[in-house]
Amino acid sequence: MKSFRFENIWLLSHRDRKARHVNFHPKKNLLRGRNHTGKTSLIRSLFETLGAKPQGKLESWDDNTASLLEFSIDGRHFFALHQNGRRALFNINREMIVATSKFGEWSQAFCDVTDFNLVFTDKKESEIRPADPACFFLPFYVNQDGSWQSEWNTFGGLKRFSSPWSAILEYFTGVCPPEYYRARAERVQESKVLEEHRREYKLLERTIERFSRTLPLSGPKLNPENFADEIDLLTQEVNELNQRQEMLRSAAVREQDLLSSLEQQIRLADDALAAYDHDAKYLRTGDSEPLVCPTCNAEHTKSFLELLNFAEDARVLRELAGRLRDDANEVRHRCRTALAELSTLNENYQRISTLLGTSKGELKFQDVVGSMGAESAFAAFEAERKLLQEAINKALGAVDSLDEKMKSLRAVKRTRAILEDFRSFYVTGRVALQLPPVDASKMKLTSRPDLSGSGGPRSILAYYAALWRTCQGVTGTYDIPVVIDSPNQQAQDDINLPAVLQFIAKELPEDMQLIVGLETPTDFPFDREIHLDVKYSMLREDYWDEAERIIEPLLKKMYATMKSDVEESSDDVSEQ
Repeated sequence: MKSFRFENIWLLSHRDRKARHVNFHPKKNLLRGRNHTGKTSLIRSLFETLGAKPQGKLESWDDNTASLLEFSIDGRHFFALHQNGRRALFNINREMIVATSKFGEWSQAFCDVTDFNLVFTDKKESEIRPADPACFFLPFYVNQDGSWQSEWNTFGGLKRFSSPWSAILEYFTGVCPPEYYRARAERVQESKVLEEHRREYKLLERTIERFSRTLPLSGPKLNPENFADEIDLLTQEVNELNQRQEMLRSAAVREQDLLSSLEQQIRLADDALAAYDHDAKYLRTGDSEPLVCPTCNAEHTKSFLELLNFAEDARVLRELAGRLRDDANEVRHRCRTALAELSTLNENYQRISTLLGTSKGELKFQDVVGSMGAESAFAAFEAERKLLQEAINKALGAVDSLDEKMKSLRAVKRTRAILEDFRSFYVTGRVALQLPPVDASKMKLTSRPDLSGSGGPRSILAYYAALWRTCQGVTGTYDIPVVIDSPNQQAQDDINLPAVLQFIAKELPEDMQLIVGLETPTDFPFDREIHLDVKYSMLREDYWDEAERIIEPLLKKMYATMKSDVEESSDDVSEQ
């Protein structure tokens, strides 16, 4: 079983000139503070840094706050850096692994270092997509804004996958190995291919039947009038292709113009930033001579306010350059998409031209129709039917093979044993949380309780705890930290709240890392307590120097790498 641990997090707000550093114990951690003292902000930062955005919004929070998270996987340490949608991953030596503003690229990098190899199909079941950080943390984070109800609403963005909940829970509890879900995703795709081939085959059969009534094989040559409908359809398709080609050519020209404008703005911003960096470096030089006005010969010394102004201007310019590069990347993507579609349309145009035996230009339909006979038409139909049948047989064989693979990977005996453990843990948890007994004999991994009143959150907690204990069992695949935000839901009374806290502190697996956000003090044991005591001031001035020293060099590396990638991408587009 692999192990993931939160080690340290640093937060840095340039706007407020405040920061924070929190070191996490490998076992039980308590974040204690009244409402609005920053517990949720700190917890959310753990996941947002890694690309998993929790549901809900924060008040009075600097959205441009930079966060640096140190985490470990089986003892190997990494650093994840995030600022306003841009992320970078570093190894223990601060060497960059990846820097990107594209969520897909970041998710792939995260899955690579964690070896999280779960896959899904997208909402349309047309493409296999790898899981993302939200899938990784979903069973292990109880978010105060989305997890204490009967539905999975912890993170945003998961609805782009087709039914991910069951696969995620089965993956971490060990019901099925990762190979099962890849086979399942491939089967979905092969089934769609099979369905499409069968639909094409039926259409071809109807076409052959229609032509057989109008084109007897005994005739010497077909009559052009018999192909009038087909000619009309081809004419319409050619006209539509021409129109679409003109639209795409115009769009490509517009996007190229916009890209040129954005690249000019980026160069201006970079030049200005370089100038600011040079001036700021001069201002920081302690032994330099005073500045002498060339007009009046007055001497001006450098003030701390000037330094701050230069630093703020540089930050704004850096953010502006980052946004411009993001815009340029988006425009570049649209341009490539338009060019790719244009290329496909050109291929279709050539296909129709070849079919009709024409050169580029006007289509000579009558010449084409007049040269074709019934024999050649039916021969072409028969060749197409043979190809479709071969494709159907191939897709059917792939589906059958994947069915057998899935059957071999999903052991009934193992599944039954895991479900029995899960149900037992749930029943035991309900008793510890002072809930009435229930029949859990048919309960599934995805069967989130749906109770109202104060019993609802406790039943949800019992359900999560059953999942965590099952994931910690012999069949589990990954030991991931459990994070619980604000367990005092639905105003638990003086009897139920101690039962909830005791359950969290004493009844959960001993070896897992636990982070709990709590409003009130507790006598139950935690290995480390972080006390937040000032409203809307989780970040503090006294952490600034440490956080700036650690984060700023990595921010510069990230932005420098992203700038270099944009410039290389720009060169590639210009070559095309």
